[in-house]
Amino acid sequence: MRYTVKDGQTMADVAIECFGAWEAMTEIARLNNASMTAELKAGIVLSLPDAVWNRTMEGWCRDNEVSPATARNEGGVRMKVFTEEFTEEFS
Repeated sequence: MRYTVKDGQTMADVAIECFGAWEAMTEIARLNNASMTAELKAGIVLSLPDAVWNRTMEGWCRDNEVSPATARNEGGVRMKVFTEEFTEEFS
């Protein structure tokens, strides 16, 4: 199986999206002669193992179109949860 890396994805992100478990990243790294901490560039194609780690989570990610991208830098984005109103209410 092959997978095209999306912007901001790490090896762990790919493992979670494709296998529902970060533990799959060791096998993904091995198959691609890469480090588990390698910086992945968007658009590269990775070989994926023919294995199952967490079928439930894998299906949930697929069905809900979840593509983790924890390396993405959202510099200009501000978290909207902890607004001034939140601070006043809970301080």
